[in-house]
Amino acid sequence: MIAAVSIDDFAIHVDPVGSWTAVAVVTACLAAVLLLVGPDRTRISGGRLAALVLLRLGAFLALVACMLRPTFVSTKKARQEATLLVLADASESMSVADGPNGRTRWEDLMGAIDAARPSFDAFMADGGFQVAAWRFNRECRVVTPVDGNPLALGPWKGEPAGEETAIGAALADATRALAGRTLAGVILLSDGAQHAYPPRDASPQAVARTLGDAGVPLWSVTFGQQQGTGQGRDAAVVSLNAGETVYLRNAVEVAGRVRLEGLGDRDATVRLLAENEAGRMEEVSQTTVRGTPGSAEVPVRLTWTPTSLGERKLSLVVEPQEGEAVTGNNELSTFVEVVDGGLRVLYLEGALRVEQRFLRRVLSASPDIQVDFRWIDSTKAGRGAWPVDLSRDLKREFNVILIGDLDSAAVRPQDVEAIATAVQQGAGLGLLGGFHAFEAGGWGGTPLRPLLPYEPDRLARQPFDQPVREGLHIKGPLQMLPDQRFGGVSILRLGKTDAESRAVWQRLPPLAGANDLGRLVPAAKPLAVMPDGRPLMVAREYGTGRVLAFAGDSTWQWAMQGAIDEHRRFWRQMVLWLARQDDAEADSLWLRLAQRRLSPGALLEFDTGLTKPDGTAVTEAVLEAVVTSPAGAARPVRVGRRGETFAGSVGDFAEPGDWRLTVTATKPDGGTVQRSARFTIFRQDLELANPRANPLLMRQLAEASGGGVRSPEEIGGILDEIRGKPATFETLEQWSYTAWDKWPMFLLLALLLCGEWFLRKRFGLV
Repeated sequence: MIAAVSIDDFAIHVDPVGSWTAVAVVTACLAAVLLLVGPDRTRISGGRLAALVLLRLGAFLALVACMLRPTFVSTKKARQEATLLVLADASESMSVADGPNGRTRWEDLMGAIDAARPSFDAFMADGGFQVAAWRFNRECRVVTPVDGNPLALGPWKGEPAGEETAIGAALADATRALAGRTLAGVILLSDGAQHAYPPRDASPQAVARTLGDAGVPLWSVTFGQQQGTGQGRDAAVVSLNAGETVYLRNAVEVAGRVRLEGLGDRDATVRLLAENEAGRMEEVSQTTVRGTPGSAEVPVRLTWTPTSLGERKLSLVVEPQEGEAVTGNNELSTFVEVVDGGLRVLYLEGALRVEQRFLRRVLSASPDIQVDFRWIDSTKAGRGAWPVDLSRDLKREFNVILIGDLDSAAVRPQDVEAIATAVQQGAGLGLLGGFHAFEAGGWGGTPLRPLLPYEPDRLARQPFDQPVREGLHIKGPLQMLPDQRFGGVSILRLGKTDAESRAVWQRLPPLAGANDLGRLVPAAKPLAVMPDGRPLMVAREYGTGRVLAFAGDSTWQWAMQGAIDEHRRFWRQMVLWLARQDDAEADSLWLRLAQRRLSPGALLEFDTGLTKPDGTAVTEAVLEAVVTSPAGAARPVRVGRRGETFAGSVGDFAEPGDWRLTVTATKPDGGTVQRSARFTIFRQDLELANPRANPLLMRQLAEASGGGVRSPEEIGGILDEIRGKPATFETLEQWSYTAWDKWPMFLLLALLLCGEWFLRKRFGLV
């Protein structure tokens, strides 16, 4: 909208064809023709002669004008009507009464607006400015003028959107709504406390920089005290950390942090609540923390021993304090999965070789296998501490015990006896290859002798610090193949059929070498052999347990040469076989949530999939997911394939509380499996939990936009400052017209020439 227009300049610019000399020559020629080659004066009267001369002169002048190519230029100065945007914070923190005489921040804001009302009236009466006012909290809404007053903000009133302050989003929304208008500036009236959940958590500094780039200054006016005296006392749980998966009957440490504000030298009780099998929350541990001057955060650690399996909710609660205005931040919750430990594997190793690193990595990647690794130093310095005491390790119940490249002298005989007893009672024992494995390590002379699948040989010992005895090892490359008689066990099943499995084994890279197992005992079964029939993997039953001797120590090369899945499957199936879980038939549906505690605007991502007992994925399964709110409302969630697994994400959690994500897998045979996991949506009172004013943020916004920081009494000065810079809102409009290349000039030239010709013919001159 244009408030005033004035014409400041008018000019004619010429751009001659070729040069001024060329124009002068042509003009002289035309003048000569006009003077020397005129109409016959003896045949016409003087009036007719003058008419013909004038027509020819007009044509010549039009031609010269076309050669000069004149341009008419007019410059106009237009003053644009500018709009001043006033943004008033109407969030809950503006209701804090920390002003003089117990006034709230909103009351101080309205008082400042009323005091500046005469300045606003004069500002708008100037004729070149408008004022647009908006209220904001989480949302931003325009203020409707009342009786010509554009700043009729009205009284403060609580509303659901007032639980958040979205300064950045409000600036962006209001300026976007005023797009197309010239902005004189922005006056932000707020306490500067930005409290917003996604997606309304836009950075105020970024929006202010955008205003500055557009030449729109922002003036910030801060209300409220930085010390937060309006809150007084507040006890809050600010963090809670617990492992997503915990083991049954194992003590779990739950860590957190508690903020005690205004509670210096006072004790506060912190309780840990855990969900029982009936779904009720019960106290399992508590501690007492003492506040310090200020608002320091105090770390707390509590323990809990789960006694039942399944998903359990944990809550860390600090007891409400006397005089505490806000108690919504006194509790934080999360969920953990209590499992029975799955398969527990004790892995004893004497050499930190490549094979053990790959083996530990692949077993630890299985969610149902827990590996306890114990390295027994076999260097010269480490052997001084032999034999080591394994009694504490062996007190735990292990499903499988793996012994790598370890000499028997490294372990106490009574601990070896305990291992033999565990195998007899149902544990699995896996003996792996290496320079000091099997008889090279002297295991035939230990209490393990009765359960070994090969014949002991006391002369086959490999001394330390001496060259490796070649007779104890078989040099590679060695192709490993299932034995035709016993190779159909699950350990070696890498395909759907025996033929497919054998084809996979033939494609695998050969082993770099292996131990020579010597003669086998009658009860032993060679499961895998070399092409010439010599055994590489031998198994036997002992008591209710299983024993396996694997002579290779270079399967890591399978993974390095592209057979990662086969490597993982082989070792997993070996552990399952040793634990007697190779015959399980049920497929397993798993579900992993990226996090268990989210804010209302956050996005929950999850992974899921269906696996067979051997750990391979059921890629033909169809998975569907549903999320259920605390009120019981269910809605579907899109699940997409990601390789052999599935993934998805879900958001729009408007309702705080405990939600549930349920995944249903339909198997190729039509059967279904279901798995669910809970997560909590927490909504703290962001406004009143931390109601301090933030003048630093308000200063940053002003500086980023080229504006300034003002006190409430200086609002009128902002208006005077804007009015003192009217040139900012003036624009120059330029108008130009070229007559020589338009049709009127062509028509004029044609009329002049044709008119002369017509009169000459009429006068009988042609």
